[in-house]
Amino acid sequence: MERIEGTKKWDASAYWKEQDFQTLHLQHWIFTHQLGYLLHPKISVGEKPLKIADVACGNAAWLLDLARQHPQHEYVGLDITPAHFPAAGNLPPNIRLHVQDAFAELPSEYVGAFDIVSIRTIYSAVIDNNVEPLLSNLLKMLKPGGYLQWAENDASTLTARAPEGTGMNAMTSVASIQNFFSRHQGKMDPGWLHNLGSTLEQHGCEVLADDVIVPLPELSRAWSDNLLMVWMGLPGRLPEQAIPLPQVPGLPASLSRQSLGDLIMQSTAEASQGAWAAMDQRVVVARKAG
Repeated sequence: MERIEGTKKWDASAYWKEQDFQTLHLQHWIFTHQLGYLLHPKISVGEKPLKIADVACGNAAWLLDLARQHPQHEYVGLDITPAHFPAAGNLPPNIRLHVQDAFAELPSEYVGAFDIVSIRTIYSAVIDNNVEPLLSNLLKMLKPGGYLQWAENDASTLTARAPEGTGMNAMTSVASIQNFFSRHQGKMDPGWLHNLGSTLEQHGCEVLADDVIVPLPELSRAWSDNLLMVWMGLPGRLPEQAIPLPQVPGLPASLSRQSLGDLIMQSTAEASQGAWAAMDQRVVVARKAG
């Protein structure tokens, strides 16, 4: 995602290094409670020891929880940066974490090595709708007959919401601003996600699930806290002087560091009254041929 004129070029790896570490823990908590599972019920685990990979593993929260449920398996976490990794000496002996760019060429030891590959929340790294290099790597990692579980926040569905009679004007504006910059500056097209099931079928996979999960109102505070923590880092990316924005419904006429900061602080106040912002989650499960 390129930042607006006068700012530096967007760098996804630097962005994630900058994020407050607690957002990753909260995102994991939201996913776990929204979905009600770590591995989709369509994935057969059994008692036989398996080798399971988590791509873009972040702080390894998913791996740690799954290893508690199924300690007989071997787990490997891969991420572009080790910034969020727990120290190796603090991990169970059946979990190993390594630095690996999910879009780069795979080391030979990862090819055909895994019974299950999981990937989650990598939406912002897929630019110009080009998911093919990533998808190709994930399928290469699987053994014949292995399972792929892909879970995403569908950022294209981000909206503000609130109980009747509760204000959400500021939160609506910030959500619209995020949607605009994601699509037009970040080049994040949701088409690849919406078509992921059919794309996997074209690769010869059997699609076992293609689920859309709408945000649960009882998790409204968690959703808003998570997004507000991310939003708090956005004003610093803008110039101090106001810049004009296109005449798009929901967008302010102009935006500056101060005006966006004011909107986010107003959103915080709205959240305390029950307003929240959230997006659909999508889970696709497929089995590799073989």
